[in-house]
Amino acid sequence: MMIKKIENIADWVAYKFVLEGIDRVFVYPGGTIAPLINACIKFNIKIECLNNEQGSGYAALAYSRINHKPQVVMVTSGPGVTNIISPLADAYYDSSPLIVITGQIGTGDLTNRLEVRQRGFQETPTVDITKPVSKRSTCLLTTDDVFSEVPLAFDLAMEGRMGPCVLDFPMDIQRTEIDSFDPPKIREPHVFGHQVNDEEIIQDEILDAISNASKPVILLGHGSLSVTEYKLLEEIAESMDALVASSFLGLGSFSSSNERFLGYIGHTGHQIANLAVAECDLLLVLGSRLDVRQTGTEVDDFVKNGKVISVNNDPAELDNPRVNIDWPIDMDINIFCKALREKIKGNQYNSDANWKKVIQQKRSMRLDDIPKNDTKFIQPREFLDQLSPVMEKEETILVTGVGCHQHWAARHLPFEPKANTFLTSAGHGTMGYDIPSSIGAAMASPEKKVVCIVGDGSALMNIQELAYLKDSDFDIKIIVFNNSRLGIVSQFQLITWGVDPTTGDFRPQDFKSIAEGFGINAEKITQNREIKDKIEWLWSQTGPALLDVMIDPSADVRPMLLAGQTMDEMWTG
Repeated sequence: MMIKKIENIADWVAYKFVLEGIDRVFVYPGGTIAPLINACIKFNIKIECLNNEQGSGYAALAYSRINHKPQVVMVTSGPGVTNIISPLADAYYDSSPLIVITGQIGTGDLTNRLEVRQRGFQETPTVDITKPVSKRSTCLLTTDDVFSEVPLAFDLAMEGRMGPCVLDFPMDIQRTEIDSFDPPKIREPHVFGHQVNDEEIIQDEILDAISNASKPVILLGHGSLSVTEYKLLEEIAESMDALVASSFLGLGSFSSSNERFLGYIGHTGHQIANLAVAECDLLLVLGSRLDVRQTGTEVDDFVKNGKVISVNNDPAELDNPRVNIDWPIDMDINIFCKALREKIKGNQYNSDANWKKVIQQKRSMRLDDIPKNDTKFIQPREFLDQLSPVMEKEETILVTGVGCHQHWAARHLPFEPKANTFLTSAGHGTMGYDIPSSIGAAMASPEKKVVCIVGDGSALMNIQELAYLKDSDFDIKIIVFNNSRLGIVSQFQLITWGVDPTTGDFRPQDFKSIAEGFGINAEKITQNREIKDKIEWLWSQTGPALLDVMIDPSADVRPMLLAGQTMDEMWTG
């Protein structure tokens, strides 16, 4: 491309974006970030401005997760920084490569840790605030800082366990003129991770453990989604004669229609998946940190009668495990899986047929969220059971908020490798993740339909982004599970204390009217017999549309793994 004149540091950064393949940036504007925004326009980088910093942050985060590369979000100082914290934390905990650029007051007015609160308008200690939830957070106090830290941020965001980096940009640094300089060169792609041969990875004792296992289970975490040959995981499961489960964010790494797949584990996971993990004698964990929402609180009883092999590219997670790990392996999942396939290919492994038969029989019972015989409201599983075959007909991106609807969707909707993508907030558990993330996903994959399932409480967190959707042609279908209740919180309160003082009388909202007020086509559904027709209506709409689904307020996520229970014990109500 023709290099436009680079006059200042802001120009240099924008040109660097171009070389990194950034064709759009997500922003919420303000005075201290204005030079960088204007520089992006100069270099024909599209500006995507949603209706608050969270909205732009989550759209950028979704865009990054779909494209598997760093994406840039830029906000101003002060409240711009504090409002971007939630998307930043989501990127950190769920391992998404995000470049967060924050404006800052001029270097001459920074307090520099003096015993004063503030010297400049909207001065904020950005590095101190963001450092705990980023891979690196730096204030760029000199031009040399810019030249070194900006390229480093793009590298670090992708290195090892992916995550966000923060660059705090004083206004005077952005405006610093450049008299002469060599334009940044297009760098060779950085190779992350360490390459080793399979003899170094697959030790004989691991092969012996696989060979001797009668009840093997493979647990696929979020890291398993990085496996480039999706059939590779199926081949390993077949060779090991193993059953397969996933973490919440591992959904989509293995076909949910495969007879070996049992669903996801954890406190709202599939009962049969939890049971299989509890009873297995070998658990091969690929790319999961095994946090409390997966294992429950009783860590000493997690796989108490078996061995655990854990493969993870984050050595810190392996060095500080919550549960006992017999063989921790610091390795890229792709490398490990390819090596394991070659080692076990052609060998005959036979697991306990009777055990598998019992597991499969229990699986067929479908014990999760059994619909009630109640026609007054929509039953969540009934709705999702009818939505599933419609979603299976085309490649879709599923986005959810946080709440009961999130877990119902994960339990009852189909997931196919390379056919659909699941975007949700897992580690940080952020309500309001949904609508703006749907926008980012639609931008990243305009050829796919985006299905956004959101609870009424979560929808209200970032409902203003319907204004952004109004003038778009994005194929986003928003389904509001409206139960007039903060369901997952209410459920916890009722189970624990028997009363629900705060969320049980959550104010009902008419989302059909709200959406229409924003210029979005919308319908409401109140009866189970209407489900088929209303789903057909939703799918028939051109561009964004919303369906307000009146969910039974008494519907809970059942069964559920509660504190003090082992994985083979789940609360059923």
